[in-house]
Amino acid sequence: MPAPLTPADYVTAEAYACEQGLLGRAWTPVCRSEELAAAGAQRPVQVADTPILLTRDRDGVVRAMSNVCRHRGMILASEPLQAEVVRCPYHLWAFGLDGRLKAAPFMAPGSVSNCDLPLYQAGEWGGFVFVSLDPDAQPLSEAMAPMAEALQPDRLEGLRIGWRVAFEHAWNWKVLVENFGESYHHIGPHAGTLQPLWPGGQTDSTPGGPDWFEITHPEHPEEGALRVWVIFPLFLLATTTRSTGAVWYRITPTGPQSMSLEVLGLEPPKACADAEKMGAARELLTAVHLEDITVCDGVQAGLRSPDAILGPLSPLEAGVARFRGWIAASRARPGR
Repeated sequence: MPAPLTPADYVTAEAYACEQGLLGRAWTPVCRSEELAAAGAQRPVQVADTPILLTRDRDGVVRAMSNVCRHRGMILASEPLQAEVVRCPYHLWAFGLDGRLKAAPFMAPGSVSNCDLPLYQAGEWGGFVFVSLDPDAQPLSEAMAPMAEALQPDRLEGLRIGWRVAFEHAWNWKVLVENFGESYHHIGPHAGTLQPLWPGGQTDSTPGGPDWFEITHPEHPEEGALRVWVIFPLFLLATTTRSTGAVWYRITPTGPQSMSLEVLGLEPPKACADAEKMGAARELLTAVHLEDITVCDGVQAGLRSPDAILGPLSPLEAGVARFRGWIAASRARPGR
């Protein structure tokens, strides 16, 4: 049996380094398809410790390649852009949208063999672009099949980005996943926001499978039932039974105690055109997340203490227990 997680797994560089393999092997959602829509679109993302450049070619094919030039190690793209070639800003080496080297100015003939950009697995599902660094990863459609009935990928594919809000947090990425993955805490930080709608003591995070779970909530007469999904390790999605949209938490771990977060509101195109409605939704999410910031800051600080332990979990935190078990088992696997 793999060793259980300890507070050190949330604070140390050694633990974070051990997790790069499991973060790289998994299918990770890195952007919405609409953020890489046009031919020639290029978008830099980070998967585990690897800088990745996403591209879409004239045939609509999405690829994930190294975002590091094969000449002197320069990052090829630091912002989204659109161009027919991937061009290094340092010495203007140029690569095709398939990663093949196309030009290397002033290099001697025959001196630039084996300089194509490494390629990684990429795919689209439910309007999301996913990447895995594992060449032997299960096909994306098969990996997501157990969640298809619950998540309805055809419906998700029809949604568009209506609003977004970005944060930088001094947290280990697992602190946010675990906070998102239980509604027990509605009784505390969300006592005036979520608790009146979806009481934390009436939630259940046992539904799901070995690498995902859903939190079910009671039906509110006006807002419907909140539905929350955590697909390990980094796919966090929420919606309600009365809503036509969804909220996606896009997490990028950046260090043992740091992460970037972008929360995106996904809505039908017609709803996205309603600026007032989108602004109100963004403000509501921001208010709820500010409540989460207070407790996640406290958890991260507490986990650094020599007195910290990972104590017993409530039945309301069954999903957290499953997530920790998955991390413990996955980090024991060798390689990517």
